[in-house]
Amino acid sequence: MGGQRRPRYADDVLGGPDEAERLRLAAMAEVCDPTTTRVLDELGVAAGWRCLEVGAGAGSIAAWLADRVAAAGHVVATDIDTSHLADLAASRANLTVLRHDVTRDPAPDGGPFDLVHARFVLEHLPEREEVLDRLVAWLKPGGVLVLESIAEFPVDSSPHPPFRAAMRGIGEALARTIGTDSGWARGFPGPLRDRRLVDVGTAVHLPATGGANASARCWTLTLTRLRPRIRELDLASEDTLDEALAQLADPAFFDLAFATVIAWGRGPAGPR
Repeated sequence: MGGQRRPRYADDVLGGPDEAERLRLAAMAEVCDPTTTRVLDELGVAAGWRCLEVGAGAGSIAAWLADRVAAAGHVVATDIDTSHLADLAASRANLTVLRHDVTRDPAPDGGPFDLVHARFVLEHLPEREEVLDRLVAWLKPGGVLVLESIAEFPVDSSPHPPFRAAMRGIGEALARTIGTDSGWARGFPGPLRDRRLVDVGTAVHLPATGGANASARCWTLTLTRLRPRIRELDLASEDTLDEALAQLADPAFFDLAFATVIAWGRGPAGPR
């Protein structure tokens, strides 16, 4: 007997080719890209590197990497939905876009890689531990792995009940539909140490959400997209969700939503 397949991120939960998703990804990039690129810069990404961007989304980090590694390097940008990456490869000769399922497809061509980066990917995959094993295996000796994942720990201390309930609803709806674990990153950098990576470290990015800023726009679009799931699962009332969306639209409102926890490490160097 086979059970029904659990939905995935792009199975009309989040993701997809529509304009609202493009705007959501753009807002997410505005919030997160400065921190991501700072970490990658500090880890020494340089000309000539071969990089794998897993779950490339709309491709902002893949494009940054392609510019950084220059003509001597190469970037492979993968996703199970490449609809927002259609024009990316055409704009840069050193960048390849590949439709790829990290849970089961073979290693992408172009490896082993100097860098493997995945942002907001593994926490959404029930097979995250197996996928992490695969990412480590795709590194060259001494290569760098960088993971970024959402973490729910700021949400429970919110002083705004509608916003707090809505953020909890997002986390719980994703957990029940696609198997997201928004507590997994709380253990970083443990999963990298467990796989014998060296020079490991971790940092937390916790932007303010409010003032109609990019974070507020991103969470508004996410909440709107997930609202039918939240209601179907009876995780928050219509009135509560309306109040939360009104708070996010209020220029005077500020709070803290999910954090991003970043972990990095290097694969052990090979024999000399």
